[in-house]
Amino acid sequence: MSRKRKSRSDEGGVSLDSLMDALTNVVAVLILVLILVQADVSQKVVQFLDDLAPATQEEVALSHQKAEKLEKEKLKLQNLISEEAPKPEELEAKKRQLAQLEKDVKENNDILADLMELRKLEKKTRTQRDSENKISTTIQNQIAKLKALLDSNPVKTIAPTVVNIPTSKLIPKNAEIYHVLIFNNRVHFIDPYTPVKLFNAEFKTNKRHWLIRRIKQKGKDRLVYDQTKIAQHFKNFDFKNSRGQTVQLVTNPFSTRMNIVIKTNPKNGGTSLEDLANKNCLFRKILKKLSSNIRAVIMFNVHPNSFNSYLQTRRITDKTKIAAGWQISGRTHHVTRLNEIEVNRLKTPPPPVHDPNKPPAPPRPPSLPPKLD
Repeated sequence: MSRKRKSRSDEGGVSLDSLMDALTNVVAVLILVLILVQADVSQKVVQFLDDLAPATQEEVALSHQKAEKLEKEKLKLQNLISEEAPKPEELEAKKRQLAQLEKDVKENNDILADLMELRKLEKKTRTQRDSENKISTTIQNQIAKLKALLDSNPVKTIAPTVVNIPTSKLIPKNAEIYHVLIFNNRVHFIDPYTPVKLFNAEFKTNKRHWLIRRIKQKGKDRLVYDQTKIAQHFKNFDFKNSRGQTVQLVTNPFSTRMNIVIKTNPKNGGTSLEDLANKNCLFRKILKKLSSNIRAVIMFNVHPNSFNSYLQTRRITDKTKIAAGWQISGRTHHVTRLNEIEVNRLKTPPPPVHDPNKPPAPPRPPSLPPKLD
């Protein structure tokens, strides 16, 4: 009896039955999920329709208006699509019109900016005008009050001060002129000789260290000294002033000469008008000592605000028989120029500024020398 042949599956091949079962199950599950999703979507649509509120007449009318507007826009777009393309000449004309419009817009913006600036300026000007009007009104009210006060006060008559000016005469050449500055009703005596003597003595001791140049010339040679070293040496030099005045050596980098400047104390220096009545005041003591010098001359420099103080001082001076003169002056210090000593110029003076459009100044009258009276 012959033996049966084995099938290929029996020979170790793979069976497809389990794979078919798995695929069938997956398809069944997918169909079931699809049925459930479809049922859920249907329920959601029904629920959405049930929950949807009915539209009002206004909403319906608004929707119709929107629909009509969209329809018109649709027709307009269809017409634009159906129209022929513009010709190049028309495009160029449109471009020129557009450029002109842009230019007009820019000019209009510039004009508008100027107009805004003018409006701001007008507002500022009006504000200043209103402020000045307020100030003017306040001043006018104060003037009116002062006028009312003046009208209410009786007018006082003051007897004029009579001043007799005697015949003047020239100051002798060998005279020693001392100065008296009168301002703010205070009398300041200036001795210009003592500081110069102290300076010359100190300069004579140290001048060999300060000489920088000798210039040969006929007669006496020119000697030029170092301005910087001299100024440094006399910076804190004691000129021995006992009247509360400040004495300093002042140099100028543009000049070849130096000055001795005597500064007064405007508030507390000198002798006050009230102290002049005291016979032991400082000014009277100076006059007593100066009266022994026959070459002494006093020159009064009188400020316009202290003329009465000058009259009282002059009466006291005349009693001592000291020659004197006076002149109107607003000086509060005295300057003595050291002409005999030449120093080096540190800087070149700037050239004078000449304005060709400015008319020439009229000639000044010759200055008159101080005189005695």
